[in-house]
Amino acid sequence: MSLQEVYYIAEIIVGFSVIISIVFVAIELRQNTYMMRKSMADERSARINWVSEAICLDKDFRNFHHRIGTEWDQMTEDDLYRAHWLGIRTLRPLLNELIAYFDGQISDTEFQNLRWNLQVVKSRPQFVKVYETLKAGYPKNIRKFWEELDMTNGPILTTGGLPISNAQTDKD
Repeated sequence: MSLQEVYYIAEIIVGFSVIISIVFVAIELRQNTYMMRKSMADERSARINWVSEAICLDKDFRNFHHRIGTEWDQMTEDDLYRAHWLGIRTLRPLLNELIAYFDGQISDTEFQNLRWNLQVVKSRPQFVKVYETLKAGYPKNIRKFWEELDMTNGPILTTGGLPISNAQTDKD
């Protein structure tokens, strides 16, 4: 076998190695994207579960949360401050997820849930001031989305302050 034949064989082996490496990187990238999306979904679930658990197990929080939706104008300064910080804890991660959606890190299916959550949040009275506090920290496209968020097909508040969706989920 001549040196030139060995060279050609080596070239073929290198070519296959490069192709195998590219396939491996693509698989790893796909797994990483899946894990990131799963992690974001888990964080979203944990946030919603925290509020649900607090409402179920903590009578003071349950009453406070209910009063935000029904007695906003009669709340004390302390309650308004508390509602403001609860609002920041709720709205900031949702706006961060909205950034992730615009960056292509959240699927359209996940975005449907995110949009619904944003509509629920926007229907609560404390988020008007909370948004004013946070908006300077977010890019123009996020501010525009929030400010133009259509509430006609989204959650509405009942007298009891519980969100009810009047949207058609199969429409999108």
